[in-house]
Amino acid sequence: MMKVLKTLVIPAFLCLSAAVQAAGNGVMVENPWIREAPPTSKAMAGYMVVHNHGEQERALVAAQSPAYDNVMLHKTIVEDGLAKMVHQMKVTIPAGGSVTFEPKGYHLMLMKPKQALKAGEKVPVTLEFADGEKMELMYEVRASGSMGGMSGGKMDHSSMGH
Repeated sequence: MMKVLKTLVIPAFLCLSAAVQAAGNGVMVENPWIREAPPTSKAMAGYMVVHNHGEQERALVAAQSPAYDNVMLHKTIVEDGLAKMVHQMKVTIPAGGSVTFEPKGYHLMLMKPKQALKAGEKVPVTLEFADGEKMELMYEVRASGSMGGMSGGKMDHSSMGH
């Protein structure tokens, strides 16, 4: 029985640990991924779900990656039928709650990739919280059509300030 249990539980745990990555203070990140972009693209978007299982809210204040010149926190908002990206100084994750970074919402704006990235590759990204804690993650690059997106919409980048 124990052998059967190990055969079933260990592979399930390994799959779960690949999808969920944890930091101290009850923060866990689920499903970190980056949308694949054309090789000439100057920006890519990163997504994830940040869970806060702690008893105090947490504030995500920055992100970095050696694969990009700059990484910023952004949120897409729609005004008068026009979607635009707004830089966020922080994203608050409520105690016992979560925040989803997804197309047409919060996202990491990954600026100036140092090389073209293809679907299936892994990219290191470090998240930084207001208390100074850092969380190192591996994001999977996924084909742009596989996870939804901004097809057909207009995007205003004028408020990005970079």
